[in-house]
Amino acid sequence: MMKISKGNKTCKIKGNRITSIIDIDFNDKYKIYIFQGNLSENDIIIKYSENGKRIRTPKHIHWTVDLLLKLQADNILTKSYINEIIKEWQSCQSLKNNDECTLTTLVNNYVEITDVEKYQKLTKYGEYDIEFLTVLMTLLMTQEKTNRKDAYMFGNILVSLLKDDLDIYSIMSVAGFGGKH
Repeated sequence: MMKISKGNKTCKIKGNRITSIIDIDFNDKYKIYIFQGNLSENDIIIKYSENGKRIRTPKHIHWTVDLLLKLQADNILTKSYINEIIKEWQSCQSLKNNDECTLTTLVNNYVEITDVEKYQKLTKYGEYDIEFLTVLMTLLMTQEKTNRKDAYMFGNILVSLLKDDLDIYSIMSVAGFGGKH
C-alpha cells in the first residue's frame, strides 16, 4: 500500500542541499522522493531508494527491463498494462505547479486510472511492484512532458515493447539513450 507524505528527504543536487516536495513509501520496500528541478519552473527531479539503500535516479532502462521481464512472464496482461500507460502518455500534460498538493493528486489519479489491482499479478515478475512501477512511470512521463512538450522517448519505448517481434537491442539502445528511435 502506497503512502504519500510531505517531503522530508534532503539530498544534494547540483551542489545544493534541497528537501523533497513529497515522499512516497511503498510498503517500506521502495521510496520515491520528488524534488524541485531546475530545467523549468515546474520541473521535478525524481529519486528513489530500496530498503534504505543509496538513493538513485530512475532511468528509462530500469522500467524498460522490468517490463521486458513482465512481458516474458505474462505477455497478454503486460501488453494490456503497456496500452494503458500509452493512453496516459498520450493525454499526459505538463505540470502547472509542482507543489505538494498537485503532485499528490497527480500520483493518486494515475494509480486510480490505471487500476493497479487489475495488474497486481505482474508484481510477481521483474523487479518492481506494479503500484511502484505505475507511479514511477507517471512521474517520469510527467517530468518529460513538463520539460519538453514535444517529448517522445518515453512513448517510443512503450510502443517498441508492444511489437510482436521485439528487437531487444533496439529497445535497450533507445531506453539507454544510446540511439534515436
